[in-house]
Amino acid sequence: MPFEFESSKEFLRCPASRAELVRHGERLVCVDPDVRLSYPIKDGIPILLKDEATELGVDEWQAIMRESGRGE
Repeated sequence: MPFEFESSKEFLRCPASRAELVRHGERLVCVDPDVRLSYPIKDGIPILLKDEATELGVDEWQAIMRESGRGE
């Protein structure tokens, strides 16, 4: 069964900052500009572990936020 982000997004939070997450392809991205972590979705399961997260550069994070409607 594929991961249904829309039906679970109000319950999912970034484990590092407790901020909301947005889906970007096969990953979930923390909306907190001080954290900028990206969590993978593997085999349809979001892996919300800090050790599995990737820190995004400012430019990449800002581009994802703009795409998701959260940027300027």
